[in-house]
Amino acid sequence: MNQDFQLDPNWQISAKQAKHILQVGERLGVTQEEAILGCGIEKKWLEMPDYQMPVAPLYALNKQIASLSGNEDLGLFVGRAAYLNMVNLLLYLSSICTSLRQWLNMMSSVLELQGDLGKAVIVREGGQLRSEWRPLVPVSISGRYTIDMVLSTANSILNSICLQPITIAKAQFTYSQPRDLTVLKQCFGENLTFDQPYSALYFEMESLDFKLIQAVNETSEISNPWQEYMASMAGDSFLRVLRQSIICELPTGGMTIDSVAQDLGVSRRTLQRRLSDRDTNFQHIVQDLRHQMALRFLADKSMGVTSIAFLLGYGDSSSFSTAFKSWQGCSPSEYRVAA
Repeated sequence: MNQDFQLDPNWQISAKQAKHILQVGERLGVTQEEAILGCGIEKKWLEMPDYQMPVAPLYALNKQIASLSGNEDLGLFVGRAAYLNMVNLLLYLSSICTSLRQWLNMMSSVLELQGDLGKAVIVREGGQLRSEWRPLVPVSISGRYTIDMVLSTANSILNSICLQPITIAKAQFTYSQPRDLTVLKQCFGENLTFDQPYSALYFEMESLDFKLIQAVNETSEISNPWQEYMASMAGDSFLRVLRQSIICELPTGGMTIDSVAQDLGVSRRTLQRRLSDRDTNFQHIVQDLRHQMALRFLADKSMGVTSIAFLLGYGDSSSFSTAFKSWQGCSPSEYRVAA
């Protein structure tokens, strides 16, 4: 069945992910020219900010570099590189959450941020939590590399955002056991299983209440766009709490008036009535918040447009760009250049 599997030609991935792979490939002794030869990757893709490329060349690139370098642990290294390149995003998310329980509502979306590779889910299993990766393609097409990349990124996130370290109780993989387990064990510990129905990391339920590190990125032009925005909003405490709830819900991709009302401990009708009493409505609050936060995020050149779209709850950068044009009359990239 896997031999008959057909990649959807509409599936895309951020070209930045290919750059992460190429960067790791160079560290393993494979030049960019060698790596992309015959993979279907055009150099111009790598030079265009926020470019979305087809996914098929990415799978080919992973296999090519692994073959040329003789290093099957490529995906584990790429996952660490991907994590390092999303530090600004992670710093911001930790600033709007207070515990891992709250952060995990966003983590699945973070792991899917790069493009059409698969879906991440957090599942309760007994007294443990399972961070599971469900790829869009079989291992025969992807190899072990994207599985390793996503789980390595997830592990790096889990081990960096909490005051207390999170121990991986078990890691399992859909692919067969490699000959050399050294790097896998360094990443995930000794409890590894292979040829499983899904790939996942397990950690203890008690981790849910671990406090997050409230870090400030002093190298960024804006230390915390959310705090800056809230400081500029005087007055109504109800609207302040409402905006706080919305900004926490947006990155999950599932924010609705009902989810926000539940977070605030009120009914949908009560929320609507309180907004009506203030001559506004939920949709207006959301769009104004998105607009104002977009302007602040774009002022920080370290934050990519794709990451900004994610933080504001848009499914992709093109949807964000369309909305931004309706607010400012230009694209996010054009605004950033002119600012």
